[in-house]
Amino acid sequence: MNSSLEGLKVIDFTQVIMGPSCTAQLADHGAEVIKIERPEYGELTRQFGPFKDGESLPYESYNRNKKSIAVNLKSKEGKKIIYKLASKSDVIVNNFRPGVMDSLGFSYEDLYKINKKIIYACGSGFGLSGPLKEKMGHESVAEALGGFLGKNGEKGRKPRRAPGAVADASTGLHLTVGILLALNARHKTGEGQVVDVSLLDSMMWMQGWEVSSASNLDQVTFNPDPLDSGVYETSDGLIVMSGLFISNPLKNISEVIGVEDLSKDERFKSMDDIAKNASDLLEIIQNKIIKKDSEYWVTEFEKSNIICSKILGMEEAINQPQIKHNKIIVEIKKKNIKRNIVGVPVRLSKTPGSIRTFPPKLGENTEEVLLSLGYKSTEISDFKNKKVVE
Repeated sequence: MNSSLEGLKVIDFTQVIMGPSCTAQLADHGAEVIKIERPEYGELTRQFGPFKDGESLPYESYNRNKKSIAVNLKSKEGKKIIYKLASKSDVIVNNFRPGVMDSLGFSYEDLYKINKKIIYACGSGFGLSGPLKEKMGHESVAEALGGFLGKNGEKGRKPRRAPGAVADASTGLHLTVGILLALNARHKTGEGQVVDVSLLDSMMWMQGWEVSSASNLDQVTFNPDPLDSGVYETSDGLIVMSGLFISNPLKNISEVIGVEDLSKDERFKSMDDIAKNASDLLEIIQNKIIKKDSEYWVTEFEKSNIICSKILGMEEAINQPQIKHNKIIVEIKKKNIKRNIVGVPVRLSKTPGSIRTFPPKLGENTEEVLLSLGYKSTEISDFKNKKVVE
């Protein structure tokens, strides 16, 4: 065995980030992932910019190592193709709104009749049941309804969405974990099952501390904690610092910035006091930190066991020495085309994952996959003429 998931066959109906990031991880570790796309248009993300060499960079990020077949799912012949694939596959993944797969004739019940071992993984906005199951899911809505957006930003000002795709990325990870758990259970029972993961649940899981505070004490501390992940402006940029893992971080911080021990100040004697007077403490620390550069403060704080780092933009981050050492950004090639994309974050010592193939063009593997299912070349040509496949 060269890869952990070698021999696993996955049918991928997913789009954008949540689903494709899940199936990318399966593909990176050896699974054969067959992406089902719409003829002519393809998966939604193919329309997202920026573009290079006529191809969507967002699409390419999470669709490496996959095969693409373009199938008209509303046609009778197209449905038969999916049923044939399902009969020979281990996992089906989709992140459509609940009910869409059912309307196409691809519900769990439909596919269970064909293959009792199938793992049917669903990533949705809010879950497969409940009052919001039919509501359109999106990163911003999950942040809003999950309490995340409401706390993100400065007190008294309009909340700000987190940059990137926090909910999508975490849900993609949970969907991957769910599939692996279901596969392990199948080894014992011989049967597949439904995996139900939602953006909303993933947002709540990420905020476990706040959920516990709000549901048990009916309150969540809003004030920023200057001693844990405080952001400060230096003479040449920004730093973030945390004294989370030492007994009296305020004493250490005071020594580094050159002031009397602030832990003895009546305003900052307890964590409750610090929370109440956070703005005062932030101002004292900031007035000192602004006087010297970031490199100086990172060095001095770390000498005192205070966690500290420069805050980098993405342009700087991709050239950071540890990023380069970890090889988490890799170059892939196809003929005369080169791309730098995010690599494989999970490193296994004996069965490592890898990026083996370039993200596919729309329908690049249609003929290959159909031939493997037993269709003849003449049948495939007929399907193309009828616009069943592309």
